[in-house]
Amino acid sequence: MKKVFIVLASLLGIIFLALILIPIIFKDDIQAAIDKEMDNALNAEVYYDVDALSLSLIKSFPNLSLSMSDFGIVGIDQFARDTLFSVKEFNITIDIMSVINGDQIKIVNVALANPNIKVLVLADGTANYDIAKPSEEVVEETEEASAPLAIQIQGWQITDATLIYDDQTLPMRLGISGLNHSGSGDFALDIFDMITQTTISEFDLSYDGVEYISNKKLNADIIMEMDLSNMKFTFKENKVAINDFGFSFDGFVSMPADDIDMEINYGGKDISLASILSLVPGDYEEYLTGVTANGLVAFEGYVKGTYNDSSMPQVASTFSIADGSIKYADYPIPMNDIQVSAKFDYPSADLRETSFVMDKFHMMLDGEELTAYLLFKDLEDYYWDFRVDGNMDLEKITKIVKLEDMALRGKINAKISTTGRMSDLDAERYELLATTGSISIEDLYYESSDLPQGFGIAESKMTIDPEAINLASFKGNAGKTDLNMDGEITNYLQYALSDSAMLLGQLNFSSSLVDANEWMVADDTTLVEEDTSALEIVRIPENIDFILVSSIDKILYDDLVMSDFNGKLIVKEGAVFMDKVGFNMLGGGFVMNGSYQSAISLPKPLYDFDFAIKELPIAAAFQSFVTVQKLVPVAEKMTGKFSTDFKVGGSLGEDMMPIYEDMQGAGLIKIAQAAVSDVKLLSAVSNMTKLNNSDGEVSLKDLLLSAEIKSGRLYVEPFDMTIGGRKATIGGSTGVDGSLDYAMAMNVPSGQVGDALNSALASVPGMSNAIGNDITMNLGISGTYDELKVKLLSANPTGASGSGVKDALKQQAADKLNEQKEAATAKVEAAKDSVSAVINEKKEEVKEEIKEEVDKAKEETTDKAKDALKGLLKKKTGGG
Repeated sequence: MKKVFIVLASLLGIIFLALILIPIIFKDDIQAAIDKEMDNALNAEVYYDVDALSLSLIKSFPNLSLSMSDFGIVGIDQFARDTLFSVKEFNITIDIMSVINGDQIKIVNVALANPNIKVLVLADGTANYDIAKPSEEVVEETEEASAPLAIQIQGWQITDATLIYDDQTLPMRLGISGLNHSGSGDFALDIFDMITQTTISEFDLSYDGVEYISNKKLNADIIMEMDLSNMKFTFKENKVAINDFGFSFDGFVSMPADDIDMEINYGGKDISLASILSLVPGDYEEYLTGVTANGLVAFEGYVKGTYNDSSMPQVASTFSIADGSIKYADYPIPMNDIQVSAKFDYPSADLRETSFVMDKFHMMLDGEELTAYLLFKDLEDYYWDFRVDGNMDLEKITKIVKLEDMALRGKINAKISTTGRMSDLDAERYELLATTGSISIEDLYYESSDLPQGFGIAESKMTIDPEAINLASFKGNAGKTDLNMDGEITNYLQYALSDSAMLLGQLNFSSSLVDANEWMVADDTTLVEEDTSALEIVRIPENIDFILVSSIDKILYDDLVMSDFNGKLIVKEGAVFMDKVGFNMLGGGFVMNGSYQSAISLPKPLYDFDFAIKELPIAAAFQSFVTVQKLVPVAEKMTGKFSTDFKVGGSLGEDMMPIYEDMQGAGLIKIAQAAVSDVKLLSAVSNMTKLNNSDGEVSLKDLLLSAEIKSGRLYVEPFDMTIGGRKATIGGSTGVDGSLDYAMAMNVPSGQVGDALNSALASVPGMSNAIGNDITMNLGISGTYDELKVKLLSANPTGASGSGVKDALKQQAADKLNEQKEAATAKVEAAKDSVSAVINEKKEEVKEEIKEEVDKAKEETTDKAKDALKGLLKKKTGGG
């Protein structure tokens, strides 16, 4: 007997030793097999702790246990720094007999400790989970198909998991942390119950940059019947809670074929209003500090039917709040008697049957009542019925819902009722649109870090009918600017319900002061060019058609002061048009017509103005206008006044400054009397001619200049002036780069010039007998205003009266001017970014754009749209 025990003990010892040694002996083979399969299957880097790889028959005897630690999968290429999956510890238990038999592998249990999953989908659709290598093997079908893998799971556990799903194609981001999940179910059976328990300590959900859920908790206990043979899943018992908001659902989802059949009922009853507030995103939770809420919330609904290419399931839900109240700790007056009842119904894929109705909304705020009703249905031909009646004290609301870094107060009284269909609105059947009401605003004021100047409405009254919003009065302010308006706004219903409709209006606007400096970017520099560098292109909305009849006593803009501003400003199709706008500025009078066009279809904003100026001081014009500084630098030293009728057009850069190479213009400039002192031209002529210019002044009198701006240069037709007491005629051009190109003729007695010039004149053909007589010197002026260059081009005898001076210079200047114009014209034709080139280039595009707009235009605005578009075509194409 003793020997028997010894033999049995030896056998048991051998078996036990085998249980220990077999996994050790085959560990290297197992590791090699794992590495090979991972390498063959995945386009990714796989890592794990080799020393911690464990295969045991003892740990879960009689089953086989496989353990891995610090396992992870890292992407490649653009995802080389992103870990798709990692787990601190991974355990799997396998039925040893299924391994021995080899026909069916049964997984008994799976456990993951501290898994981290990070799923990334880039904007182009590339995903970091797309790591599987394509199979190159062709598996031939055999008569005996391999047996399916039977997974018999007695249980699974996930402990303290973290999940991030970031999909930039939507864009949506889901973050989950502190996920604990356990479950059980026998997947080897056709029908069984799967039981799961899930808790999440924190989850967040954002969509398109808006955070809808943040820092919320989740608890879910679910029992689901799994009918795998029929692919039907039935919810038997469940409890789900997000923070304090709990609800339940039951029903089934069945997918026997391509169709998905479902019948799910969901709802919650006797839910407190406080639990609803617990769903407020985390960024706003601080506003709920000290807030108490009472009232009962109920909701229920269902999703029922079949989902496939031709049908949608029915969806219906109801929501209600009964006897609700919200009270803020620092403000004892609550919002109370909150009563809400609403229902959504989507009975079929026919959008005409969809509806939403809020048949009750009632609230009291410090004794002020607010009620509303809304019915919206038929998504093919919108039908609406909306009513609101009540008072709102904004200051009380801000005490209940705290607003940081802003002030808001004011009282609003609204009583509005509107009913109708979109088709009646489109057809201008206004008699079928029962829209009436009124809105009044008193003592409204708003101020924030983004609007430190503040905006206020002292009083505003308006009435509403189907055709228009009639603004009876509006008195307010924007910072130091006072605002007074009345008029009407039409087509507002189409504008509110359609993305392509125009908002039309005609308003009378008046103000005693418009201080534009309050709204400009602060800058310590003083140069105009630098001051405007902080500006950006101002885009005018393209779906607004407004006429503003304006009357403004004073406008402050930078260092300019405009007074007695009157005229029409027309906002239309992305442009602002000025119609007979008159004002006084810098001691002169202005009348302007023209446009600023900023439609998105234009690569650069365009401007086109004609203006009349009367008696404007020349020195003031130089100090205030950059264009004068660049094209008429001599104006810095001029005294006197000028008047002009001028037309100019071009384009603007990103800094809202004119692009001078694109600028084109022409007009007449009248100077009654002006003088230029300390003129460098005078000294340059004296140095060349040796004339004694004792009075040292250039004077102009009764002068009518013909000027043209083209391709970055100002061209001036020949005109008379007095230089150093002598008559002279001059013509030519000044470039925006400061370059000068002028011709000048002076009629002087030859005896008054220096000996060196006399000798030079004597060598000129035809001049040997002219010494002692009057001569006309033709001079060329080049260089820049600061560094003038003067040279003698030619000379010829003149009569004692000097009547040939202007004729001679006109011919010479005309030849030179024509030569410059031809060069400028060629340059303009070649310059693709010039205004003419821009307009020509956009011509067909604008016509096509206009055609599309006309095709889209609704019947009720056809005539107005045609007039507006014709005007736009004329402006954009230069009348083409």
